Amino acid sequence: MSKENSASLDMLDVQAAAALARRNPETVRRWVWSGRLAAQRCGRRLVVARADVEALAGEGARGHMSLAEWAQRAQVSPKQGGSRRRARSAADLVLKDRAQRSAGA
Repeated sequence: MSKENSASLDMLDVQAAAALARRNPETVRRWVWSGRLAAQRCGRRLVVARADVEALAGEGARGHMSLAEWAQRAQVSPKQGGSRRRARSAADLVLKDRAQRSAGA
């Protein structure tokens, strides 16, 4: 097997990553959008590294949030940060979450 074929086997599209992680494809997309999972474009598809998906899916310490829990945290989050301005969109929430994760790392 060539190096190129080996590397392509280590990359998964969103559907395959979701099946591997036993999650919904939308969950995998949220992981990408929030910065928890690195992805790259391959044509019109997002692809992620198999090892990254396995590491994230196996992450038991934090547990997994339901969408309702995530939405509740997202609504409370601006209040905790001391900001009086509410986020205008989901993108604002994602950017704020990334900034908080970067500051904590």
